[in-house]
Amino acid sequence: MKRELSLRKRVFTVYILVVSGLVIAFAFFILFRLSGVSSVLVNEKPEVIPSLREWQGSAGSFMLAGNARIDVDPAYASELQDTARVFRNDLFLVTGQALPIVTTTTLQSGDFFLTLNTTDPQIGNEGYLFDVEDAVTIRAHTTQGIFYGTRTALQILLQDPARRRIVKGIARDYPQYKERGFLLDAGRKFFSLTELENYVKLLAWYKMNDFQIHLNDNEIGGGTSPDWKHQYAAFRLNSPRFKGLAAKDGSYTEQDMRELQDLARLYAVTITPEIDTPAHALAFTQYQPALANPQQSKEFLDLSNPQTYTFMNSIWNEFLPWFDARQVSIGADEYIQSDADRYIQYINAYDAYMRSHGRTTRIWGSLSEMASSLKVNKDVVVDVWNNIWANPVAMVKQGFNIINSNDQMLYIVPKAGYYHDYLDTQLLYERWEPNIFDLANPQMNLRADDPHILGAMFAEWNDKLGSVVSDADVYVRVKPATQTIGEKLWSGPAQDITYAQFEQLAAQIGDAPGIYTS
Repeated sequence: MKRELSLRKRVFTVYILVVSGLVIAFAFFILFRLSGVSSVLVNEKPEVIPSLREWQGSAGSFMLAGNARIDVDPAYASELQDTARVFRNDLFLVTGQALPIVTTTTLQSGDFFLTLNTTDPQIGNEGYLFDVEDAVTIRAHTTQGIFYGTRTALQILLQDPARRRIVKGIARDYPQYKERGFLLDAGRKFFSLTELENYVKLLAWYKMNDFQIHLNDNEIGGGTSPDWKHQYAAFRLNSPRFKGLAAKDGSYTEQDMRELQDLARLYAVTITPEIDTPAHALAFTQYQPALANPQQSKEFLDLSNPQTYTFMNSIWNEFLPWFDARQVSIGADEYIQSDADRYIQYINAYDAYMRSHGRTTRIWGSLSEMASSLKVNKDVVVDVWNNIWANPVAMVKQGFNIINSNDQMLYIVPKAGYYHDYLDTQLLYERWEPNIFDLANPQMNLRADDPHILGAMFAEWNDKLGSVVSDADVYVRVKPATQTIGEKLWSGPAQDITYAQFEQLAAQIGDAPGIYTS
């Protein structure tokens, strides 16, 4: 009898504990519901590349409806029509659904709404607000910001098996750095217009905004042999005014460059042209041998010859109007150190030329090795590509704005056996930032908040020439670099996921819609 009573007592105790637990749980549930908070239902930040800067999750998901539309705010219809069309086309490639573009502020469930109506000053010119409810609203100050918001929507949809779902919440997304660049060496290897357009789409997919095209160069050691007039050299712009100057193995007409830039504008990418002189200029000295330096390698222009300026003025007069970029690269790397005075005069002359045509000037950093009492104009932007040729700390102390293009970390040279065949993306993801120029020597690095650092640019150089390096060789190297550099330049140092997780995400997000690879 005592054992039976004891058993009943234990059962009753367990019963009381279970009921009490349920009451407490219910009370907390009611409390959360009344306060509008649910620790269970709040959506985690969607994973995209580059990662979202700020996220406030809510509950539930947006679903792309069968009758969905792209709604454009009537107040900004003229500005947003092109961006809406690009979004519609890419959305079809991702989801298979063709959405109509309508001008309205009356949203339906499952719609996308694009508007420039925002008062948030913190997101800047390229940032955007991404508000996911029953409809997705993308707000920004500029069409570039709207465009980047559409890339986020597409990347999220791409990861959903049904290509329909975006979790609800609000993102504020904006770049850490204004310069997020990639350089392609088209001087030593020709790329078709389709290939250049592919790179525009790839860069835009990962919110990179600057595509610098190196338009002339020559084989390594070009200009040093008695047969220098027949060594490989190429200039890629083709104008009837300079018959015979354009490379025979591939060049671009003015119409080609117009088509490329029109596409790039739609994808929020700037095409930055680079015509590299007074070194790497064998294509020009082969064309006019009298311009070659008489004492040095024939790839060097003779800066003591007034005809050099006459010729280069004619080059820029012809080809500068082909390009829309407000900043143009004049190259200026690896010139003769003993001719430093003339070298600096040359840079300043073409900086003045660019300013007289409403442009600004970018150069490759060589100033630390060019000993002279003369000074380069401080409005020139310096690509710091090598710490010996241009000490980054010294460049900033002298007042230059700089772009980190460090050769040891950011140069790809396929199949050459030096620099990187592929960038070390794990090292870049885990340890590198645009203020870092030397991981082993912190004295070479700058403060993370130094306002002189505009951002960074990685480069792909074709030292082995196009006969050795294929289009596929280049693309397969550039793609993972773009994914990693895009992450670092937009989102900054804080990573929410490990590198292994980032690699998996990068593989899933993959190529941009509309890229045509062979």
